[in-house]
Amino acid sequence: MKSEISLKAKEIFDKYIEKNEDIYNLKDHVIELEKLAVKLTQKFPDLDKEILLIAVYLHDIGYYPLNPNEDHAVTSERIARKFLENKKYSKEKSEKALQAIRSHRCKDILPEVPEAKAFAFMDSASHLTDKMYLEMVKQGKGKNALEKLERDYRDLSIFPEIKKEMGLLYLSWKSLIINLINFEESKL
Repeated sequence: MKSEISLKAKEIFDKYIEKNEDIYNLKDHVIELEKLAVKLTQKFPDLDKEILLIAVYLHDIGYYPLNPNEDHAVTSERIARKFLENKKYSKEKSEKALQAIRSHRCKDILPEVPEAKAFAFMDSASHLTDKMYLEMVKQGKGKNALEKLERDYRDLSIFPEIKKEMGLLYLSWKSLIINLINFEESKL
């Protein structure tokens, strides 16, 4: 069951997608993340599902329009902060949700609190259960898809036992991407 604040965050996301062309397939990405939030909170009941769901809906909200001068995680954090302040959400919970949003890429800052670690894992894992890599290959970005797959699989190390379970997905994607790249580059 979703809390009132997570439902409001979902409303913000839904309106955001309605106003923008969803070129990054964020709607599908969020569906995968919702499933993973349920699975992870069942497996690890100490994780705060409300915080994870807020991150699910707001972590990529900085994509449209994409600002080439600022990482979308920074933009998303700023939008989420304003939303949480307007809703007078608990300062302690806000900081956890904001850290999850800001650090979800494990790029320039790493997740520290359990929910941020779980969310970074979820974001990377969701790519292995969705069609994102395939879309990248179709757009002629096969080598980028392969690099992203490697980064995503690396970031699954947050939960090594689940990473091991996802190993066959990783190997399947790697094989498919390599074969698609080779097929595209072959002269028929």
